[in-house]
Amino acid sequence: MNIDLENLTKCFTVPDGTITTVLNNLNFSDDITTLAVIGPSGGGKSTLIRIMAGLLKATSGTVRIGTENKSPQTGFVFQQNGLFKHWSGFENITIPLEKVHGYSPEQAAARAAELLDRFDLLNDAEKLPINLSGGQQQRIAIARAVAPKPELLFLDEPTSALDPEYTVEVLDMIDELKKNDGLNFIVVTHHMGFARRACEKTLYLSGGHITEYGNSETLFSHPQTPELQRFFAKILEW
Repeated sequence: MNIDLENLTKCFTVPDGTITTVLNNLNFSDDITTLAVIGPSGGGKSTLIRIMAGLLKATSGTVRIGTENKSPQTGFVFQQNGLFKHWSGFENITIPLEKVHGYSPEQAAARAAELLDRFDLLNDAEKLPINLSGGQQQRIAIARAVAPKPELLFLDEPTSALDPEYTVEVLDMIDELKKNDGLNFIVVTHHMGFARRACEKTLYLSGGHITEYGNSETLFSHPQTPELQRFFAKILEW
């Protein structure tokens, strides 16, 4: 999936009127299959993928995904799953398929059942989100996002609020989708092992700038910039 960012800038105005620049004149171009976006908190990671996914508008600059003639269908998974609280897990998948993507009720039900069975969620399909564990909620959110078969999936720290055992469930699900479905994805993550082993490329974003980018294994084994070296020394210390 070709990704092009040209002079991408995003500024926010805080309540006191001060303008904060979150992304500062980013330029990037590459063909992406699986990309991890890492970096310190407040560095602009979530803002970047929300702009790429079309959920936020850039202050200036351009984003091009795919080709000039065809933009890909995309999906998005939020930190807090974003499930509709008054719908069951099953309905959270089927209703968007019907109302947004034009599936018939029968097609939507079959697709939802296929995904829920595949990821060991079928027995909990009729439960409301409040009655599901955090890991189950997030896995249903991922199932909902991949149900219409997007060409590119964005995930914004999908395990940030989960206990370790549920984190593993979610990361295993993403990796399985990559291996068996060829899913292209861009993920913001604090899990360095997942970024290193499950993502072909890694981008280090700090202070609104792309500090380092490259093949994940190479980047983790031989970070080139002092900033990334310090980041790894701190985050991987324990």
